[in-house]
Amino acid sequence: MASARFTPLALNDLKEIRDFIAKDKSGIASQYMTMLKQKCELLASSLGLGVQIEEYCKLYKFPVDSYLIFYRPSQTGIDVIRILHGNRDIDSIFNSQR
Repeated sequence: MASARFTPLALNDLKEIRDFIAKDKSGIASQYMTMLKQKCELLASSLGLGVQIEEYCKLYKFPVDSYLIFYRPSQTGIDVIRILHGNRDIDSIFNSQR
């Protein structure tokens, strides 16, 4: 069965998202994390969902609410590279990681 593996950066992104949501809505934060992880599992079992972005090393981008899941297909499903809020400077973030 295909699965979603999370890079350390993606795990850190999830933690930051959880902490941000928990400031105002502590009960919803863990539910939101579960939903994001379920979306990643969906992506793992349905390869090719989203848009492939050439300038980000051909990563796929998939929107979930205000967030963007960046992933790469792998032999076992997908590798989730980052999960970022859509209002962030995505170009700057990815260019600084090169």
